[in-house]
Amino acid sequence: MAELLIEQLNFTRGDFLLSLPTLKVSQGEKLAILGENGSGKSTLLQLLTGLLKTAEPIRYDQQLLPQLTPIERAHIFALLPQQAEVIFPFSVFEVVLFGRFARTNGRRPSENDHQQTRELLIQLDLTRLEKRSFNQLSGGEQRRVMLARALNQQAQILFLDEPNASLDVRHSIDIFTYLQQTSQTVISPVHDINLAARFFDRFWLLKNGRLLADVDRANLTTDLLSETYDVQVSTAADSFTFSR
Repeated sequence: MAELLIEQLNFTRGDFLLSLPTLKVSQGEKLAILGENGSGKSTLLQLLTGLLKTAEPIRYDQQLLPQLTPIERAHIFALLPQQAEVIFPFSVFEVVLFGRFARTNGRRPSENDHQQTRELLIQLDLTRLEKRSFNQLSGGEQRRVMLARALNQQAQILFLDEPNASLDVRHSIDIFTYLQQTSQTVISPVHDINLAARFFDRFWLLKNGRLLADVDRANLTTDLLSETYDVQVSTAADSFTFSR
C-alpha cells in the first residue's frame, strides 16, 4: 500500500490560493475532506492525481508524482471526479470493465477481469443494469457505475470526490460501508457530515483554501464544524445538526 506525502503545498489559480502544511496519509486510512463549496477540496484531489500541476513535491512511497508513468499512477491511485461522462453507447458492464485497463498490460480482458467486474456489479447493486447503455441511466445509477469502474482498478488509494452525490440513502450507506471495510486508502471530499463522521477515521477541514484542522473522529467537534461552515453546529442523538 502506498503512503502519500504532501510537502508544503501552495497552489494559485486566479485569485484562489490553496495552501497546506506538510501532511502524510498512511496506508489504509479513511480520510474525509470537509469544507464549504470553493474551499479547495476538488482542487486538492486534482493536484494529488496530477490533473493540476504544482512545483511542490507530492510523493507516493517517496516517488515524486511527475516521475510516475500513467500505468504506475493507475496502480497507485484511482480517481472518481465530481462529474464524468461516457460519450459512446457502452453498456454498464463495459464501462466498469474499463477499470481493468491498467491491469491488462495491453491484452484483452481475461476471465479473471470479467469475474472481478461481475463481483463489483453485485456489491454495488448494478447486476440488473449490466446490459443497459450507460447513457440511459439515472444520475444516481451512473454515479454508482463510475464508482465501480474506479474500484475495478484495484488501486492502492481511492480518491473519491463526493462518492454518494445523487445517490439515495440506501446506496449511500452501502457504498460507505464498502469503503470503510476495504483495505485500500480512501481520501474523499464528503458533503454529508454525519455520514463522514460515521464511516471515516480522519478529517481534514478546509476553509478558504487553508487547512483549519487535521483531526480524528474523537476530535471532530461542533466548534470546529461551526468554524468550518459558518453555521451553528450542535449534537443530538449521536449526530450533528446545523442552523443559522
